Amino acid sequence: VDEAVAASEGADVVIMCSGTSSTEGKDRESLSVDHEDFMVQLADKITDKPLVSLTMTPAVVLMPWIDSVTASLNVFLAGTYTGSAFAATLFGENNPAAKLVITIPESEDQTILPCQEVDCPYTEKLKVGYLALLDQKVTFPFGHGLSYTTFGYTSAGSPSTEKCSGEMCISAVIKNTGEVEGVEIAQLYLTFPNSAEEPPMQLRGFVRTKSLAPDASADISFTLTKQDLSIYDVEKRAWVMPSGTYTVSVGASSRDIRFSQTFTK
Repeated sequence: VDEAVAASEGADVVIMCSGTSSTEGKDRESLSVDHEDFMVQLADKITDKPLVSLTMTPAVVLMPWIDSVTASLNVFLAGTYTGSAFAATLFGENNPAAKLVITIPESEDQTILPCQEVDCPYTEKLKVGYLALLDQKVTFPFGHGLSYTTFGYTSAGSPSTEKCSGEMCISAVIKNTGEVEGVEIAQLYLTFPNSAEEPPMQLRGFVRTKSLAPDASADISFTLTKQDLSIYDVEKRAWVMPSGTYTVSVGASSRDIRFSQTFTK
């Protein structure tokens, strides 16, 4: 750590890197990156200049240093082009648009540990993945992902069946409100009627916009099918559509909702 601090003297920006040593034939012993202590200690000592965290991971990891860095960039296993992807994004040649398909938790207590027995109880029931963490503070939520620009969301009308190929369509306008060209991935989350006793905020769709110049907009639409609005009835052994009021929430992540609407079935 001291050598890294010394090497950073005179630098305008400090970049610190870590990853996980994982293979298809062996499970990780924990969710820590290989050099967690180094990352935490260096982040505590570099306080006079921008500090960027780079990580290459296979899936969920812990990032206890995250509150001490200026920016964080994670690349999942990208193979030969990992270095090129890091460099292009760091130097602004690539404007990132990716969104997390996992949650980055604050601690392992927010995860379900591997079961070592023959009979494994599924105590989480319907609250699988991010659905179990909606009321908890996490490092990065499901669906999160930043860009070098910003995007505004506007509803384009009430949920409608008119000219809709599914059970219900939801429309929105996405506008690039920043200063550089970029792409946004808008997400739609569905909450079933209370009678269904389903977890709220279930991902039911996402739309990737075309590349938008500053001040440019894109019209997008989400089509909800009968399957999207149905749950499995164990007694009937069939998919059924609950009656009642549904809520759709559209936003940039599961924790960054820009507008919500309701409709009744």
